Amino acid sequence: MKDEMTVQVQDTQVSLSKTPDSVAEAYLTILKSRGIDYLYMGAGTDTAPIVEAYSRVAQSGLKFPVPVIAVHENLAVGMAHGYYMVSGKPQAVMLHVTVGAANAVCGLMNAARSQVPMFFTAGRTPLYESGPIGSRNSPIHWAQEMYDQPGMARELVKWDYELRDGTNVEQVVDRGLSMSMAEPRGPIYLTLPREVLAQPIKNFKSGPKQAVPASPYPDLPSVERIAEALDKSAYPVLITSASGADESTVEALACLSLDFGIGVAESMHHYVNVPSSHELHLGYDTSAVLKQADMVLVLESDVPWIPARGEPKVDAFVAQVGVDPLFSGIPIRSFRSDVSVTSKAAPFLAALRAALERRGAAKGAAARIARLRPAADQWRDSLAAQVAQDAEAGGPISKVFLSHCLGQVRPADSIVISEYSVRPEHINFTQPGTYYLNSTAGGLGWGFPAALGAQQAAPERLVFAVQGDGAYIFTNPSACHQAAAMHKLPVVMIVYNNQHWQAVEQSTLAVYPNGATKQYVRDHGYAPLSDLRPMPDFEKYAEASGGYGERVTERDQLIPALKRAMHAARVEGRHALLNVIGA
Repeated sequence: MKDEMTVQVQDTQVSLSKTPDSVAEAYLTILKSRGIDYLYMGAGTDTAPIVEAYSRVAQSGLKFPVPVIAVHENLAVGMAHGYYMVSGKPQAVMLHVTVGAANAVCGLMNAARSQVPMFFTAGRTPLYESGPIGSRNSPIHWAQEMYDQPGMARELVKWDYELRDGTNVEQVVDRGLSMSMAEPRGPIYLTLPREVLAQPIKNFKSGPKQAVPASPYPDLPSVERIAEALDKSAYPVLITSASGADESTVEALACLSLDFGIGVAESMHHYVNVPSSHELHLGYDTSAVLKQADMVLVLESDVPWIPARGEPKVDAFVAQVGVDPLFSGIPIRSFRSDVSVTSKAAPFLAALRAALERRGAAKGAAARIARLRPAADQWRDSLAAQVAQDAEAGGPISKVFLSHCLGQVRPADSIVISEYSVRPEHINFTQPGTYYLNSTAGGLGWGFPAALGAQQAAPERLVFAVQGDGAYIFTNPSACHQAAAMHKLPVVMIVYNNQHWQAVEQSTLAVYPNGATKQYVRDHGYAPLSDLRPMPDFEKYAEASGGYGERVTERDQLIPALKRAMHAARVEGRHALLNVIGA
Protein backbone atom coordinates (compact mmCIF):
# COMPACT_ATOMS: atom_id res chain seq x y z
CA MET A 1 0.00 0.00 0.00
CA LYS A 2 1.15 3.51 -0.73
CA ASP A 3 1.26 6.22 1.91
CA GLU A 4 -0.96 8.49 -0.12
CA MET A 5 -3.63 7.82 -2.67
CA THR A 6 -2.38 8.46 -6.18
CA VAL A 7 -4.62 9.10 -9.16
CA GLN A 8 -3.75 8.49 -12.78
CA VAL A 9 -4.41 11.68 -14.78
CA GLN A 10 -4.35 11.89 -18.59
CA ASP A 11 -4.00 15.67 -18.79
CA THR A 12 -0.48 17.06 -18.94
CA GLN A 13 -1.39 19.92 -16.64
CA VAL A 14 -3.77 19.94 -13.71
CA SER A 15 -4.73 22.96 -11.66
CA LEU A 16 -4.43 22.10 -7.96
CA SER A 17 -6.69 24.02 -5.59
CA LYS A 18 -5.14 22.74 -2.32
CA THR A 19 -8.30 24.01 -0.61
CA PRO A 20 -11.26 21.78 0.31
CA ASP A 21 -14.45 22.55 -1.61
CA SER A 22 -16.73 20.36 0.53
CA VAL A 23 -17.05 19.22 4.12
CA ALA A 24 -16.11 15.71 2.96
CA GLU A 25 -12.82 17.00 1.56
CA ALA A 26 -12.11 18.99 4.71
CA TYR A 27 -12.93 15.95 6.84
CA LEU A 28 -10.53 13.69 4.93
CA THR A 29 -7.81 16.35 4.99
CA ILE A 30 -8.10 16.63 8.77
CA LEU A 31 -7.88 12.86 9.23
CA LYS A 32 -4.69 12.70 7.16
CA SER A 33 -3.12 15.63 9.03
CA ARG A 34 -3.89 13.88 12.33
CA GLY A 35 -1.92 10.75 11.41
CA ILE A 36 -4.73 8.62 9.99
CA ASP A 37 -3.01 6.80 7.12
CA TYR A 38 -5.84 4.44 6.18
CA LEU A 39 -9.62 4.74 5.96
CA TYR A 40 -11.15 1.28 6.08
CA MET A 41 -14.31 1.58 4.01
CA GLY A 42 -17.53 -0.36 3.71
CA ALA A 43 -19.05 2.05 1.23
CA GLY A 44 -22.74 2.64 0.53
CA THR A 45 -25.18 5.26 -0.67
CA ASP A 46 -24.16 7.47 2.26
CA THR A 47 -20.55 7.74 1.10
CA ALA A 48 -21.29 9.63 -2.14
CA PRO A 49 -19.52 12.84 -0.95
CA ILE A 50 -16.49 10.76 0.12
CA VAL A 51 -16.36 9.04 -3.27
CA GLU A 52 -16.61 12.43 -4.99
CA ALA A 53 -13.77 13.78 -2.83
CA TYR A 54 -11.46 10.93 -3.81
CA SER A 55 -12.48 11.36 -7.46
CA ARG A 56 -11.33 15.00 -7.30
CA VAL A 57 -7.89 14.35 -5.81
CA ALA A 58 -6.18 15.10 -9.13
CA GLN A 59 -7.92 18.48 -9.25
CA SER A 60 -7.79 19.37 -5.57
CA GLY A 61 -4.24 18.22 -4.81
CA LEU A 62 -5.38 17.40 -1.28
CA LYS A 63 -3.87 14.63 0.82
CA PHE A 64 -6.30 12.03 2.17
CA PRO A 65 -5.93 8.72 4.00
CA VAL A 66 -5.54 5.75 1.65
CA PRO A 67 -8.97 4.18 1.21
CA VAL A 68 -9.01 0.44 1.96
CA ILE A 69 -12.08 -1.29 0.54
CA ALA A 70 -13.52 -3.91 2.88
CA VAL A 71 -16.46 -5.89 1.56
CA HIS A 72 -17.64 -6.84 5.04
CA GLU A 73 -17.86 -4.70 8.15
CA ASN A 74 -16.09 -7.17 10.48
CA LEU A 75 -13.22 -7.12 8.01
CA ALA A 76 -12.93 -3.31 8.15
CA VAL A 77 -13.02 -3.14 11.95
CA GLY A 78 -10.69 -6.12 12.38
CA MET A 79 -8.11 -4.66 9.99
CA ALA A 80 -8.12 -1.33 11.83
CA HIS A 81 -7.74 -3.25 15.12
CA GLY A 82 -4.78 -5.25 13.79
CA TYR A 83 -3.07 -2.20 12.30
CA TYR A 84 -3.17 -0.34 15.63
CA MET A 85 -2.11 -3.44 17.55
CA VAL A 86 1.18 -3.63 15.64
CA SER A 87 1.83 0.04 14.82
CA GLY A 88 0.38 1.88 17.83
CA LYS A 89 -1.32 4.30 15.40
CA PRO A 90 -5.14 4.43 15.45
CA GLN A 91 -6.95 4.30 12.11
CA ALA A 92 -10.40 5.27 10.86
CA VAL A 93 -13.33 3.18 9.72
CA MET A 94 -16.40 4.29 7.76
CA LEU A 95 -19.34 1.95 7.29
CA HIS A 96 -22.76 2.13 5.69
CA VAL A 97 -25.36 3.75 7.99
CA THR A 98 -27.25 1.58 10.47
CA VAL A 99 -26.98 -1.75 8.72
CA GLY A 100 -23.21 -1.57 8.26
CA ALA A 101 -22.59 -0.36 11.79
CA ALA A 102 -24.78 -3.16 13.18
CA ASN A 103 -22.59 -5.76 11.48
CA ALA A 104 -19.53 -4.26 13.17
CA VAL A 105 -20.76 -4.22 16.79
CA CYS A 106 -19.01 -7.52 17.55
CA GLY A 107 -15.71 -6.05 16.34
CA LEU A 108 -16.32 -2.89 18.36
CA MET A 109 -16.72 -4.99 21.49
CA ASN A 110 -13.37 -6.67 20.80
CA ALA A 111 -11.75 -3.25 20.36
CA ALA A 112 -13.36 -1.86 23.50
CA ARG A 113 -12.31 -4.76 25.71
CA SER A 114 -8.78 -4.64 24.25
CA GLN A 115 -8.53 -0.86 24.80
CA VAL A 116 -7.93 -0.28 21.09
CA PRO A 117 -8.55 3.31 19.93
CA MET A 118 -10.53 3.43 16.73
CA PHE A 119 -12.06 6.37 14.89
CA PHE A 120 -15.23 4.48 14.03
CA THR A 121 -17.74 6.24 11.83
CA ALA A 122 -20.85 5.40 9.87
CA GLY A 123 -22.91 7.38 7.46
CA ARG A 124 -26.31 8.48 8.58
CA THR A 125 -29.50 8.11 6.59
CA PRO A 126 -30.05 11.47 4.83
CA LEU A 127 -31.75 13.95 7.14
CA TYR A 128 -34.08 15.48 4.58
CA GLU A 129 -36.66 13.92 2.31
CA SER A 130 -35.89 16.45 -0.39
CA GLY A 131 -34.10 19.73 -0.93
CA PRO A 132 -30.38 19.96 -0.08
CA ILE A 133 -27.76 18.12 -2.06
CA GLY A 134 -27.43 14.65 -0.59
CA SER A 135 -31.07 14.38 0.54
CA ARG A 136 -33.00 11.15 0.17
CA ASN A 137 -33.21 9.58 -3.28
CA SER A 138 -33.69 5.87 -2.57
CA PRO A 139 -36.36 3.80 -0.75
CA ILE A 140 -33.74 2.51 1.69
CA HIS A 141 -33.27 6.02 3.05
CA TRP A 142 -36.56 5.73 4.90
CA ALA A 143 -36.30 2.11 6.04
CA GLN A 144 -32.71 2.32 7.29
CA GLU A 145 -33.23 5.27 9.63
CA MET A 146 -33.25 4.69 13.39
CA TYR A 147 -34.25 6.98 16.24
CA ASP A 148 -30.87 6.48 17.91
CA GLN A 149 -28.32 4.96 15.54
CA PRO A 150 -25.29 5.15 17.87
CA GLY A 151 -27.37 3.59 20.67
CA MET A 152 -26.61 0.13 19.34
CA ALA A 153 -22.95 0.59 20.27
CA ARG A 154 -23.02 3.30 22.93
CA GLU A 155 -22.07 0.90 25.70
CA LEU A 156 -18.92 -0.06 23.77
CA VAL A 157 -17.58 3.37 22.79
CA LYS A 158 -16.09 6.19 24.83
CA TRP A 159 -17.89 8.98 22.97
CA ASP A 160 -20.51 9.28 20.27
CA TYR A 161 -21.67 12.26 18.31
CA GLU A 162 -23.12 13.36 14.98
CA LEU A 163 -21.49 15.85 12.64
CA ARG A 164 -24.38 18.33 12.39
CA ASP A 165 -22.72 21.00 10.28
CA GLY A 166 -19.44 21.51 8.48
CA THR A 167 -18.60 24.63 10.48
CA ASN A 168 -16.99 22.69 13.32
CA VAL A 169 -15.79 19.59 11.45
CA GLU A 170 -12.22 20.02 12.73
CA GLN A 171 -13.32 20.41 16.34
CA VAL A 172 -15.52 17.32 16.10
CA VAL A 173 -12.76 15.19 14.58
CA ASP A 174 -10.20 16.34 17.15
CA ARG A 175 -12.63 15.70 19.99
CA GLY A 176 -13.20 12.14 18.79
CA LEU A 177 -9.52 11.38 18.26
CA SER A 178 -8.43 12.79 21.62
CA MET A 179 -11.21 10.89 23.41
CA SER A 180 -10.20 7.69 21.66
CA MET A 181 -6.52 8.05 22.57
CA ALA A 182 -7.03 9.18 26.18
CA GLU A 183 -6.43 6.38 28.69
CA PRO A 184 -8.02 3.94 28.88
CA ARG A 185 -8.07 3.95 25.12
CA GLY A 186 -10.99 2.71 23.09
CA PRO A 187 -13.22 3.26 20.06
CA ILE A 188 -15.46 6.27 19.47
CA TYR A 189 -18.50 6.54 17.17
CA LEU A 190 -19.22 9.47 14.87
CA THR A 191 -22.19 9.54 12.48
CA LEU A 192 -21.84 11.49 9.25
CA PRO A 193 -25.05 12.64 7.51
CA ARG A 194 -24.75 12.75 3.73
CA GLU A 195 -26.07 16.29 3.40
CA VAL A 196 -23.48 17.59 5.87
CA LEU A 197 -20.59 15.88 4.06
CA ALA A 198 -21.86 17.32 0.77
CA GLN A 199 -22.02 20.90 2.08
CA PRO A 200 -19.71 23.39 0.30
CA ILE A 201 -17.04 24.88 2.50
CA LYS A 202 -15.06 28.08 1.90
CA ASN A 203 -11.71 29.31 3.12
CA PHE A 204 -11.10 26.24 5.28
CA LYS A 205 -7.83 26.32 7.17
CA SER A 206 -6.80 23.58 9.55
CA GLY A 207 -5.39 24.48 12.95
CA PRO A 208 -3.24 22.57 15.44
CA LYS A 209 -4.59 19.30 16.71
CA GLN A 210 -6.00 18.90 20.20
CA ALA A 211 -3.59 17.46 22.77
CA VAL A 212 -4.27 14.02 24.21
CA PRO A 213 -4.26 13.96 28.04
CA ALA A 214 -1.07 12.64 29.59
CA SER A 215 -1.12 9.00 30.64
CA PRO A 216 -1.86 8.28 34.30
CA TYR A 217 1.17 8.09 36.57
CA PRO A 218 1.20 5.83 39.62
CA ASP A 219 0.39 7.15 43.07
CA LEU A 220 3.75 6.84 44.82
CA PRO A 221 2.46 6.04 48.35
CA SER A 222 0.48 3.17 46.84
CA VAL A 223 3.58 1.95 45.02
CA GLU A 224 5.45 2.03 48.36
CA ARG A 225 2.76 -0.18 49.91
CA ILE A 226 3.18 -2.68 47.08
CA ALA A 227 6.98 -2.57 47.40
CA GLU A 228 6.74 -3.15 51.14
CA ALA A 229 4.45 -6.15 50.68
CA LEU A 230 6.73 -7.58 48.02
CA ASP A 231 9.86 -7.08 50.13
CA LYS A 232 8.25 -8.98 53.00
CA SER A 233 6.88 -11.69 50.73
CA ALA A 234 8.31 -15.19 50.52
CA TYR A 235 6.47 -16.15 47.30
CA PRO A 236 5.42 -13.08 45.27
CA VAL A 237 3.67 -13.56 41.94
CA LEU A 238 2.87 -11.01 39.24
CA ILE A 239 -0.12 -11.88 37.02
CA THR A 240 -0.56 -10.11 33.70
CA SER A 241 -2.61 -10.37 30.53
CA ALA A 242 -1.82 -7.26 28.52
CA SER A 243 1.17 -5.33 29.91
CA GLY A 244 3.03 -6.23 26.71
CA ALA A 245 0.74 -3.99 24.67
CA ASP A 246 3.54 -1.52 25.44
CA GLU A 247 6.50 -3.42 24.01
CA SER A 248 8.96 -1.47 26.14
CA THR A 249 7.64 -3.22 29.24
CA VAL A 250 8.65 -6.75 28.20
CA GLU A 251 12.33 -6.39 29.11
CA ALA A 252 11.49 -4.17 32.08
CA LEU A 253 9.20 -6.83 33.55
CA ALA A 254 11.65 -9.66 32.84
CA CYS A 255 14.50 -7.82 34.58
CA LEU A 256 12.35 -6.76 37.55
CA SER A 257 11.33 -10.37 38.07
CA LEU A 258 14.91 -11.65 38.21
CA ASP A 259 16.38 -8.72 40.12
CA PHE A 260 13.88 -8.97 42.97
CA GLY A 261 12.65 -12.56 42.81
CA ILE A 262 9.08 -12.25 41.49
CA GLY A 263 7.32 -15.10 39.71
CA VAL A 264 5.36 -14.24 36.56
CA ALA A 265 2.16 -15.95 35.50
CA GLU A 266 -0.06 -15.02 32.57
CA SER A 267 -3.84 -15.21 32.43
CA MET A 268 -5.18 -15.47 28.88
CA HIS A 269 -2.31 -13.33 27.69
CA HIS A 270 -3.03 -11.21 24.64
CA TYR A 271 0.57 -10.11 23.99
CA VAL A 272 4.15 -11.17 24.64
CA ASN A 273 4.31 -9.84 28.19
CA VAL A 274 7.51 -11.65 29.14
CA PRO A 275 9.64 -14.05 27.08
CA SER A 276 8.24 -17.60 27.11
CA SER A 277 11.59 -18.95 28.25
CA HIS A 278 11.91 -16.57 31.20
CA GLU A 279 13.52 -18.24 34.18
CA LEU A 280 10.69 -17.43 36.59
CA HIS A 281 7.77 -17.94 34.18
CA LEU A 282 5.21 -19.96 36.13
CA GLY A 283 2.84 -20.69 33.24
CA TYR A 284 -0.74 -19.85 32.35
CA ASP A 285 -2.70 -21.63 35.10
CA THR A 286 -2.99 -18.82 37.62
CA SER A 287 -5.26 -20.87 39.88
CA ALA A 288 -2.41 -23.29 40.57
CA VAL A 289 0.05 -20.45 41.15
CA LEU A 290 -2.23 -18.73 43.66
CA LYS A 291 -2.14 -21.73 45.98
CA GLN A 292 1.36 -20.75 47.09
CA ALA A 293 1.49 -16.99 46.52
CA ASP A 294 1.52 -14.76 49.60
CA MET A 295 1.70 -11.58 47.51
CA VAL A 296 -0.20 -11.15 44.22
CA LEU A 297 0.43 -8.21 41.90
CA VAL A 298 -2.08 -8.00 39.03
CA LEU A 299 -0.85 -5.87 36.12
CA GLU A 300 -3.25 -5.09 33.25
CA SER A 301 -5.38 -8.20 33.59
CA ASP A 302 -9.15 -8.08 33.24
CA VAL A 303 -9.63 -11.65 34.50
CA PRO A 304 -6.56 -12.56 36.58
CA TRP A 305 -8.08 -15.77 37.90
CA ILE A 306 -11.32 -17.78 37.74
CA PRO A 307 -12.81 -17.75 41.26
CA ALA A 308 -14.44 -21.16 40.80
CA ARG A 309 -11.02 -22.68 40.13
CA GLY A 310 -9.07 -20.95 42.87
CA GLU A 311 -8.45 -17.55 44.42
CA PRO A 312 -5.62 -15.88 46.35
CA LYS A 313 -5.08 -17.15 49.88
CA VAL A 314 -7.04 -15.29 52.54
CA ASP A 315 -3.92 -13.75 54.05
CA ALA A 316 -2.26 -12.90 50.72
CA PHE A 317 -1.67 -9.25 49.84
CA VAL A 318 -3.33 -8.40 46.49
CA ALA A 319 -2.70 -5.32 44.36
CA GLN A 320 -4.26 -4.44 41.01
CA VAL A 321 -2.63 -2.03 38.57
CA GLY A 322 -3.71 -0.70 35.18
CA VAL A 323 -4.92 2.34 33.30
CA ASP A 324 -8.38 1.28 34.45
CA PRO A 325 -7.75 -1.18 37.29
CA LEU A 326 -11.50 -1.57 37.90
CA PHE A 327 -12.18 -2.29 34.19
CA SER A 328 -15.16 0.00 34.49
CA GLY A 329 -16.71 -1.13 31.21
CA ILE A 330 -17.39 -4.58 32.68
CA PRO A 331 -20.63 -4.55 34.72
CA ILE A 332 -19.56 -7.11 37.36
CA ARG A 333 -15.91 -7.60 38.25
CA SER A 334 -15.15 -8.10 41.95
CA PHE A 335 -11.62 -9.50 42.12
CA ARG A 336 -10.30 -8.46 45.49
CA SER A 337 -7.58 -5.88 45.97
CA ASP A 338 -5.84 -4.40 49.00
CA VAL A 339 -4.53 -1.52 46.89
CA SER A 340 -5.41 -0.45 43.35
CA VAL A 341 -3.23 1.83 41.24
CA THR A 342 -4.25 3.71 38.11
CA SER A 343 -1.21 3.75 35.87
CA LYS A 344 0.26 2.65 32.57
CA ALA A 345 2.43 -0.43 32.94
CA ALA A 346 5.76 1.22 32.02
CA PRO A 347 5.77 4.04 34.59
CA PHE A 348 4.44 1.68 37.25
CA LEU A 349 7.23 -0.83 36.69
CA ALA A 350 9.80 1.98 36.83
CA ALA A 351 8.30 3.38 40.03
CA LEU A 352 8.12 -0.07 41.61
CA ARG A 353 11.76 -0.76 40.76
CA ALA A 354 12.80 2.53 42.35
CA ALA A 355 10.77 1.78 45.50
CA LEU A 356 12.23 -1.74 45.78
CA GLU A 357 15.76 -0.41 45.33
CA ARG A 358 15.24 2.15 48.08
CA ARG A 359 14.18 -0.67 50.38
CA GLY A 360 17.11 -2.90 49.43
CA ALA A 361 14.64 -5.60 48.37
CA ALA A 362 17.19 -7.25 46.09
CA LYS A 363 18.80 -8.77 49.20
CA GLY A 364 15.90 -11.23 49.49
CA ALA A 365 15.79 -12.04 45.75
CA ALA A 366 17.95 -15.19 45.94
CA ALA A 367 15.75 -16.79 48.59
CA ARG A 368 12.57 -15.93 46.70
CA ILE A 369 14.00 -17.26 43.43
CA ALA A 370 14.96 -20.51 45.14
CA ARG A 371 11.36 -20.96 46.28
CA LEU A 372 9.89 -19.98 42.89
CA ARG A 373 12.23 -21.92 40.62
CA PRO A 374 10.81 -25.41 41.31
CA ALA A 375 7.37 -24.30 40.08
CA ALA A 376 8.91 -22.67 36.99
CA ASP A 377 10.98 -25.81 36.27
CA GLN A 378 7.95 -28.02 36.80
CA TRP A 379 5.97 -25.99 34.29
CA ARG A 380 8.69 -26.23 31.64
CA ASP A 381 9.06 -29.96 32.29
CA SER A 382 5.31 -30.40 31.86
CA LEU A 383 5.48 -28.74 28.46
CA ALA A 384 8.20 -31.11 27.30
CA ALA A 385 6.15 -34.01 28.63
CA GLN A 386 3.07 -32.83 26.72
CA VAL A 387 4.99 -32.75 23.46
CA ALA A 388 6.49 -36.20 24.11
CA GLN A 389 3.15 -37.72 25.09
CA ASP A 390 1.47 -36.17 22.08
CA ALA A 391 4.15 -37.55 19.76
CA GLU A 392 3.84 -40.99 21.33
CA ALA A 393 0.05 -40.96 21.01
CA GLY A 394 0.23 -39.97 17.34
CA GLY A 395 -3.05 -40.00 15.45
CA PRO A 396 -4.70 -36.88 14.01
CA ILE A 397 -2.91 -33.54 14.19
CA SER A 398 -3.43 -32.03 17.64
CA LYS A 399 -3.24 -28.39 18.71
CA VAL A 400 -0.09 -29.22 20.66
CA PHE A 401 1.53 -30.68 17.55
CA LEU A 402 0.39 -27.80 15.33
CA SER A 403 1.83 -25.25 17.77
CA HIS A 404 5.08 -27.17 18.20
CA CYS A 405 5.58 -27.37 14.43
CA LEU A 406 4.77 -23.70 13.91
CA GLY A 407 7.32 -22.87 16.59
CA GLN A 408 9.97 -24.84 14.71
CA VAL A 409 9.59 -23.08 11.35
CA ARG A 410 8.48 -19.50 12.06
CA PRO A 411 11.08 -16.70 11.95
CA ALA A 412 11.68 -15.22 15.40
CA ASP A 413 10.35 -11.81 14.35
CA SER A 414 7.23 -13.14 12.63
CA ILE A 415 3.82 -12.21 14.01
CA VAL A 416 1.35 -14.83 15.18
CA ILE A 417 -2.30 -13.80 15.47
CA SER A 418 -4.23 -16.41 17.43
CA GLU A 419 -7.93 -16.92 17.81
CA TYR A 420 -7.81 -19.75 20.35
CA SER A 421 -6.22 -22.60 18.35
CA VAL A 422 -2.56 -21.90 19.06
CA ARG A 423 -1.01 -23.27 22.25
CA PRO A 424 1.52 -20.43 22.78
CA GLU A 425 3.40 -22.33 25.49
CA HIS A 426 4.68 -24.62 22.71
CA ILE A 427 6.01 -21.71 20.64
CA ASN A 428 8.98 -19.81 22.03
CA PHE A 429 8.06 -16.13 21.83
CA THR A 430 11.12 -14.12 22.81
CA GLN A 431 10.55 -10.82 21.01
CA PRO A 432 7.93 -8.23 21.96
CA GLY A 433 5.15 -7.70 19.45
CA THR A 434 5.21 -11.20 17.98
CA TYR A 435 2.08 -12.75 19.54
CA TYR A 436 -1.48 -11.43 19.78
CA LEU A 437 -4.58 -13.16 21.11
CA ASN A 438 -8.16 -12.10 20.50
CA SER A 439 -10.08 -10.06 23.05
CA THR A 440 -11.33 -11.72 26.22
CA ALA A 441 -14.82 -10.85 24.92
CA GLY A 442 -14.27 -13.49 22.26
CA GLY A 443 -16.16 -11.86 19.39
CA LEU A 444 -15.44 -14.51 16.76
CA GLY A 445 -14.08 -13.73 13.32
CA TRP A 446 -11.34 -11.35 14.53
CA GLY A 447 -8.20 -13.29 13.64
CA PHE A 448 -7.99 -13.17 9.85
CA PRO A 449 -8.99 -9.46 9.55
CA ALA A 450 -6.58 -8.52 12.35
CA ALA A 451 -3.79 -10.37 10.57
CA LEU A 452 -4.46 -8.42 7.39
CA GLY A 453 -4.24 -5.15 9.34
CA ALA A 454 -1.06 -6.35 11.05
CA GLN A 455 0.46 -7.15 7.65
CA GLN A 456 -0.34 -3.61 6.47
CA ALA A 457 1.42 -2.22 9.54
CA ALA A 458 4.44 -4.53 9.16
CA PRO A 459 4.83 -5.35 5.45
CA GLU A 460 8.39 -6.59 5.93
CA ARG A 461 7.41 -9.29 8.45
CA LEU A 462 5.73 -12.66 8.01
CA VAL A 463 2.26 -12.76 9.59
CA PHE A 464 0.51 -15.98 10.61
CA ALA A 465 -3.14 -16.18 11.61
CA VAL A 466 -4.35 -19.31 13.37
CA GLN A 467 -8.07 -19.92 13.85
CA GLY A 468 -10.39 -22.80 14.50
CA ASP A 469 -12.83 -23.78 11.81
CA GLY A 470 -15.76 -22.04 13.50
CA ALA A 471 -13.90 -18.77 14.02
CA TYR A 472 -12.63 -18.89 10.43
CA ILE A 473 -16.19 -19.14 9.10
CA PHE A 474 -17.11 -16.11 11.23
CA THR A 475 -14.44 -14.07 9.41
CA ASN A 476 -16.55 -14.18 6.22
CA PRO A 477 -13.70 -15.98 4.45
CA SER A 478 -14.48 -14.88 0.89
CA ALA A 479 -14.32 -11.22 2.00
CA CYS A 480 -10.98 -11.72 3.78
CA HIS A 481 -9.33 -13.64 0.94
CA GLN A 482 -10.56 -11.03 -1.53
CA ALA A 483 -9.01 -8.31 0.65
CA ALA A 484 -5.73 -10.23 0.94
CA ALA A 485 -5.49 -10.37 -2.86
CA MET A 486 -6.80 -6.86 -3.54
CA HIS A 487 -4.53 -5.13 -1.04
CA LYS A 488 -1.57 -7.47 -1.60
CA LEU A 489 -1.33 -8.70 1.98
CA PRO A 490 0.45 -12.10 1.95
CA VAL A 491 -0.59 -13.51 5.31
CA VAL A 492 -0.36 -17.22 6.11
CA MET A 493 -3.74 -18.43 7.33
CA ILE A 494 -3.86 -21.70 9.31
CA VAL A 495 -7.27 -23.22 10.01
CA TYR A 496 -7.37 -25.93 12.65
CA ASN A 497 -10.31 -27.93 11.34
CA ASN A 498 -11.80 -30.39 13.82
CA GLN A 499 -15.29 -29.95 12.41
CA HIS A 500 -16.94 -28.84 15.61
CA TRP A 501 -17.28 -26.07 18.16
CA GLN A 502 -15.03 -27.55 20.80
CA ALA A 503 -15.59 -24.57 23.14
CA VAL A 504 -19.33 -25.35 23.26
CA GLU A 505 -18.63 -28.97 24.11
CA GLN A 506 -15.96 -28.24 26.72
CA SER A 507 -18.08 -25.58 28.42
CA THR A 508 -20.97 -28.00 28.77
CA LEU A 509 -18.73 -30.70 30.20
CA ALA A 510 -17.29 -28.20 32.68
CA VAL A 511 -20.77 -27.28 33.93
CA TYR A 512 -22.07 -30.87 33.88
CA PRO A 513 -18.97 -33.06 34.42
CA ASN A 514 -21.09 -36.14 35.12
CA GLY A 515 -24.09 -35.21 33.00
CA ALA A 516 -25.61 -36.84 29.96
CA THR A 517 -23.36 -34.90 27.58
CA LYS A 518 -20.33 -36.91 28.68
CA GLN A 519 -21.92 -40.16 27.53
CA TYR A 520 -23.33 -38.50 24.42
CA VAL A 521 -19.82 -37.47 23.35
CA ARG A 522 -18.58 -41.03 23.91
CA ASP A 523 -21.38 -42.41 21.75
CA HIS A 524 -21.39 -39.83 18.98
CA GLY A 525 -17.99 -38.13 19.05
CA TYR A 526 -19.50 -34.65 19.44
CA ALA A 527 -21.81 -32.89 21.88
CA PRO A 528 -25.20 -31.66 20.67
CA LEU A 529 -25.07 -28.22 19.01
CA SER A 530 -21.32 -28.49 18.41
CA ASP A 531 -21.15 -30.73 15.32
CA LEU A 532 -20.33 -28.64 12.21
CA ARG A 533 -20.01 -31.45 9.66
CA PRO A 534 -19.72 -31.36 6.70
CA MET A 535 -17.08 -28.64 6.49
CA PRO A 536 -16.14 -26.92 3.20
CA ASP A 537 -12.75 -27.38 1.56
CA PHE A 538 -11.36 -24.22 3.13
CA GLU A 539 -8.22 -24.23 1.00
CA LYS A 540 -10.34 -23.48 -2.06
CA TYR A 541 -11.32 -20.09 -0.61
CA ALA A 542 -7.68 -19.05 -0.92
CA GLU A 543 -7.33 -20.54 -4.38
CA ALA A 544 -10.44 -18.70 -5.58
CA SER A 545 -8.70 -15.39 -4.77
CA GLY A 546 -5.34 -16.33 -6.25
CA GLY A 547 -3.80 -17.53 -3.01
CA TYR A 548 -2.02 -20.76 -2.14
CA GLY A 549 -4.23 -23.42 -0.57
CA GLU A 550 -3.40 -26.85 0.81
CA ARG A 551 -5.22 -29.50 2.85
CA VAL A 552 -3.07 -31.18 5.53
CA THR A 553 -4.28 -34.46 7.03
CA GLU A 554 -1.16 -36.23 8.37
CA ARG A 555 1.44 -35.20 10.91
CA ASP A 556 4.40 -35.73 8.62
CA GLN A 557 2.81 -33.39 6.06
CA LEU A 558 2.57 -30.40 8.38
CA ILE A 559 6.08 -28.90 8.44
CA PRO A 560 6.59 -29.25 4.65
CA ALA A 561 3.16 -27.64 4.14
CA LEU A 562 4.07 -24.78 6.49
CA LYS A 563 7.25 -24.17 4.51
CA ARG A 564 5.34 -24.14 1.21
CA ALA A 565 2.84 -21.64 2.62
CA MET A 566 5.67 -19.43 3.90
CA HIS A 567 7.31 -19.57 0.47
CA ALA A 568 4.06 -18.48 -1.17
CA ALA A 569 3.85 -15.50 1.18
CA ARG A 570 7.48 -14.35 1.25
CA VAL A 571 8.70 -15.29 -2.23
CA GLU A 572 5.58 -15.32 -4.39
CA GLY A 573 3.89 -12.44 -2.54
CA ARG A 574 0.50 -14.10 -2.23
CA HIS A 575 -1.53 -15.16 0.76
CA ALA A 576 -1.80 -18.80 1.77
CA LEU A 577 -4.18 -21.06 3.67
CA LEU A 578 -3.51 -24.42 5.25
CA ASN A 579 -6.62 -26.44 6.06
CA VAL A 580 -5.23 -28.57 8.91
CA ILE A 581 -7.50 -31.51 9.71
CA GLY A 582 -7.44 -32.19 13.44
CA ALA A 583 -9.39 -34.12 16.01
